[in-house]
Amino acid sequence: YVFATASPTNTAQDTARILLEEVILVHGSPDIVITDQGTHFNNELLQSITNLIGCKHIFSTPYHPQTNGQTERWNSTFVTQLAKFCNDDHNNWDTYLPSIVYAYNNSVHHSSGFTPYQLAFGRRPRHPFDPARSTFYLKKPHHYWAQIIKYRSIALKQAKDNIIHQQLLSKQRFD
Repeated sequence: YVFATASPTNTAQDTARILLEEVILVHGSPDIVITDQGTHFNNELLQSITNLIGCKHIFSTPYHPQTNGQTERWNSTFVTQLAKFCNDDHNNWDTYLPSIVYAYNNSVHHSSGFTPYQLAFGRRPRHPFDPARSTFYLKKPHHYWAQIIKYRSIALKQAKDNIIHQQLLSKQRFD
């Protein structure tokens, strides 16, 4: 599941604000944050925040982007998609960022067989253009959460199996 936001200044303060307001206060405190060694990540302010919330901050190896491969893969996808929409001056990319993130998070990924949204939240997303769903009733409220947890567990296991299968196919192709 990808979270991305445009940062007008790319400073330590702006990065800390985004981490706090748009990640921690929305999704809760992460166990681990992996970043590159940019000065907007590698600073006392972010170190204080991660220490305060009990989060481990891991830095990728300099000049070795493969250390944070998932982010680099996202960046590659993002740049490709963004190039289709940006104007010639490339100064309006932030306008398209939310739509590209939405499309990425709600597209089935070949390797896992699921959308990142399904794997993160344990259910299919309700899109703005979907027809209204009928109301359903559960005898006990905890049944809904049990159902979500069960679905997410099954989806994560299936995604892991699908990824392993895709890795084996790739290995056979390249060996």
